[in-house]
Amino acid sequence: HGRRREALKEPTVDEKEQNRQRVEKYCALNSSVMDLRSKSVFSTDALNQTRRLLELNTELHTVWNYRRQVFMQLDIWQDPEERQRVLEEELRFLMEIIMKNIKSYWMWNHRVWALSSLPRPEWQRELKLVAKLLAVDARNYHGWDYRRFVVARLKETVVDERVVDEQEFAFTTEQIKRDCANHSAWHNRSKLLPAVLSSTSEAAQASMLEEETKLILNAIYTDPDDQNAWLYYEWLVSMQPSDTSRLILLRNKVTAIRELLELEEDSKRPLIELVIALTAIDCMRPELVTNSEKQECLETLSVLQCIDAYRVGRYSDMNRILAQRWGLAANSSTTKPGLAVVEP
Repeated sequence: HGRRREALKEPTVDEKEQNRQRVEKYCALNSSVMDLRSKSVFSTDALNQTRRLLELNTELHTVWNYRRQVFMQLDIWQDPEERQRVLEEELRFLMEIIMKNIKSYWMWNHRVWALSSLPRPEWQRELKLVAKLLAVDARNYHGWDYRRFVVARLKETVVDERVVDEQEFAFTTEQIKRDCANHSAWHNRSKLLPAVLSSTSEAAQASMLEEETKLILNAIYTDPDDQNAWLYYEWLVSMQPSDTSRLILLRNKVTAIRELLELEEDSKRPLIELVIALTAIDCMRPELVTNSEKQECLETLSVLQCIDAYRVGRYSDMNRILAQRWGLAANSSTTKPGLAVVEP
């Protein structure tokens, strides 16, 4: 409050000269690599120069492509032992790159190629490595995408794929408990749950779904306005085999939201989800939605018009449409006592 932003320090003459020299060296190295590529030079010198350039800039996809071409044109590439040796070294180099820029798409793409080209890849070791990387940056999309690749390859080497699925499912549980807003963990979980359920008995499936609901509700209570747990709940409802199962989950959702709203009565996302759940039940079994719940739904939409200024028209239209469907009077948007209109 009132503080002035400090002026950027003007570089000294020496610092300017050092920066100029660095830029010159980078441009010279880049030109040299591009020249080697244009002449189709596939040598150890080309490997050394591309490595030095990629250490300075990880986003040069053309250089990554050229580097792969160089490897595959070397005489030693045809020798499995030599190929194992040079690619193990390449993986160590890529670890250095990861430490500098863990979000580099081209680096992860190159690592996929290196592991796929290894005569004897160690997928379990790679899985442990990815776990350590995600411990540093748990929401890294590239890291999760790479993990899915490693898991798929690991499944090709084991006798029972279910063991790998169960381990991965447990890993997503751990990640969600650490950070319930981890979209990638929820997404991975949605890919794993059907496989895990299919390998268990009906009784075990019922128990797992109960635990799944607890995990979702715990995330919702932790951060009611985060969308990830809500979206996962919606997916969980949609993948149920029968209307009866879907209705049970929807009713559980309504009960949980009402309990949550007793603590945070004007939390926007739970209010929206309450309307979604009640209207979903109404679409499936209209007779199961009571008149008081219909009125509750319309009143909730009126509250949303007060607290979500950007979507007033949407809530007003929904209020009108539902009121016509149910033969009720639409609720008008009136500000609740003590409730200010706020931006989302």
